[in-house]
Amino acid sequence: MTRTLDAPDHEPGGSVVRPDADGFDRLRVLMAGAMGTVIVSYALLVPGAAAVVLTAGADVSLDSAFAAAIPLWLAAHLIPLALGGQPLSVLPLLPTLLVVGVVAVGAGWAVRRLGGHWRTDAGAVLATFAGAHSAVAVLGSALLPRATEVAAAPWAALVSSGLVAGGAATLGVVRVCGRPADPRVPPWAGAALRTGAVALTGLVGLGALALLGSLLLGAPAVGDAYADLAPDPGSGVGLTLLALAYLPNAVVGGVSWVLGPGFSVGSASVSPFGVSPGEPSVFPLFAALPDAPTPVWALLALAGPIAVGALTGVVARRAGDHAMPVAGVAVAGTAAVVGLLGALAGGRLAAGPYDPVRIPAELLVPSVLLLVGVPALLVVFLGRGRAPGEDPYEYEDDVEEPSVAVAADEPEDAAEVAGAAAVAADGTARERVARRRPALRDRRGIRERTRADAPAPASIEGEGEGEGEESPVEEVREDVSVDEVPLDEAPAEESPVPETADEEWPDEDDTDEERPAEATADERPAAVPVEAAGTADVPDVDEEPPAPRTVGELVALRARQAAERAARESADGSADRSADG
Repeated sequence: MTRTLDAPDHEPGGSVVRPDADGFDRLRVLMAGAMGTVIVSYALLVPGAAAVVLTAGADVSLDSAFAAAIPLWLAAHLIPLALGGQPLSVLPLLPTLLVVGVVAVGAGWAVRRLGGHWRTDAGAVLATFAGAHSAVAVLGSALLPRATEVAAAPWAALVSSGLVAGGAATLGVVRVCGRPADPRVPPWAGAALRTGAVALTGLVGLGALALLGSLLLGAPAVGDAYADLAPDPGSGVGLTLLALAYLPNAVVGGVSWVLGPGFSVGSASVSPFGVSPGEPSVFPLFAALPDAPTPVWALLALAGPIAVGALTGVVARRAGDHAMPVAGVAVAGTAAVVGLLGALAGGRLAAGPYDPVRIPAELLVPSVLLLVGVPALLVVFLGRGRAPGEDPYEYEDDVEEPSVAVAADEPEDAAEVAGAAAVAADGTARERVARRRPALRDRRGIRERTRADAPAPASIEGEGEGEGEESPVEEVREDVSVDEVPLDEAPAEESPVPETADEEWPDEDDTDEERPAEATADERPAAVPVEAAGTADVPDVDEEPPAPRTVGELVALRARQAAERAARESADGSADRSADG
């Protein structure tokens, strides 16, 4: 079948595009996948049914083996049966798991052959598989041989088989198609599914450990049950196969026990809080039920679900910012699945002394939410750190002082450190320049007219010799210029500090922000070179420099201005000596 419908070469697990596929080809793929899973699941159950009939001492033929597999196939779809007129709804879950696996694989194959798209392919696969199994189940319930004394209601066969096949097909489709490309589906849905799988696996493991402990402690009673029901090896094999078919049901009972609610078989009930004995049973799994009072240490079993909850929280934290919703959805989904398993694992048992087998799903769900959900959410809440991308120094006043200290200790790296600090402050400085540009333009016109009428200063010599004299830095500030180039056209890599003495900082009355104080001689590291503020080229156009925001920028500015003053003094001295000569 697969050889005939194979597509051209493609990557394993990827979507297969069939540009030449028409409606008939799609129908052929859908029917082949749906009916193929029906046939394969039924064929896999025939040997088990034949073995049970053979070990019971009856003659087995090919026709009788296929006839005996029909009730087992219906039971694998969780269809309630009537055995000799008595209800039988405690159905073995192992055949159900087999059917679910077969249908999931077939649905994945079909949706991959159709193209692997949710919108156009997934719905057709789900509807076809569910419809095929429902139709065959209704037909099988009508064709049950009267000699088997097994009956099934057609409406129950229609509904139950459709739900089982549809759910299994959904698993296969999700495995192939992945998360639907729908904005209503959150991006962390996959992480929630994986986290829920971890929680469910942990609980199932605890239930299996509880069942194993019960079988080991009740080994003598289990041996007596085998001696009564299966005195010869052949019947022992049939009894073992029947017990294995109900083994998942027993594991679900173990999960209910470790969570606290426990379970009941007829008049007997078992939980970590107490035991109510009932009529002894000769079935191996029932014979392992304890009949003595529960020891106090049995309450320690409740620590297992708490540990599973902590593990679930640790796994959910890998989702980062979405850890809390991932943990919540995972725990809620786990509680729903455990409750559903509890409802499916129990039921009526032919109105005998062990009827009904009940696992209280109404208590399982709150137990999972309490013992697993609360620890998981606490682990996520207590383990939440700083949000990704959050600046840990967002509310600090000066974040570059440590860099300046490093530059002072290591002079060879001063230029790189100061340049990095200047680039980091460039964005904020540009905003501040833009805010005060209108006022500076008005002042520029006034100063130019005043400077044209006033005589120029004769010399800048004698710096700092009198208290009333202006410092060269103050004289430079009289020649302020404003950048006429829009900010969006300014070079991206320009240095935020002035390169020459012709550029100045705005006066204090030009802006509401306070200008940094003058740096003293002690604050100027001698090892910092003049190029510490960066080596980027400055455009020829005048530009209003941003105010220094850190000590590093201020030290670099003062060092540059001092070097420029020394250069000008040297040039003026050379000119005077030439004139005298």
